[in-house]
Amino acid sequence: MLKSRIIYVHIIAATLFLGTLTSLAYGLKLNEKDYIITGFGMKEGNPFITVQGTAGGSYDPSMGDEGYEAYVFNTDKGIFQITVAEGSSNKPYYSVDHILAKEIKLNECLLTEGTHGKPRFSNSTVEYIDHNQNFTKVNKAHTIQVTSDDPDETCATGQHIRKIFPNQTNATITETK
Repeated sequence: MLKSRIIYVHIIAATLFLGTLTSLAYGLKLNEKDYIITGFGMKEGNPFITVQGTAGGSYDPSMGDEGYEAYVFNTDKGIFQITVAEGSSNKPYYSVDHILAKEIKLNECLLTEGTHGKPRFSNSTVEYIDHNQNFTKVNKAHTIQVTSDDPDETCATGQHIRKIFPNQTNATITETK
């Protein structure tokens, strides 16, 4: 009986240790370089943003399920975001939304709706892929941090833009094949 308890303790300790190693493999600390924009534009009909760090490589784990970071594309077809939040096992969770506001403003309520798009990450580049849209231009690009609170009469979603990360460029870059 004592021997089996010792084995269980070893199994639990090993599981916790391996879980810690797995967590360290992902960005358990927000790296702001992953959200500092160095360029944006169109690539093969898809809006893209390039950043100083690794696109989608980190998120702020201290926010838990109370917020996320996002790459925002203000296009000729509307404003879309790719979100990076804490998923299961401290791995990033990615999603996409259509933003209903006309512009991105600090401390404003963020209203969104679902969309058919998908994110694509490659080193320092993030692309918004949606074959139902015919994008021709990215007007502006932002990276933001959003906090979630209880919905109320001033904000139906409870989501507010709490930070707009620095943008190192205002130039639009257009890449072709």
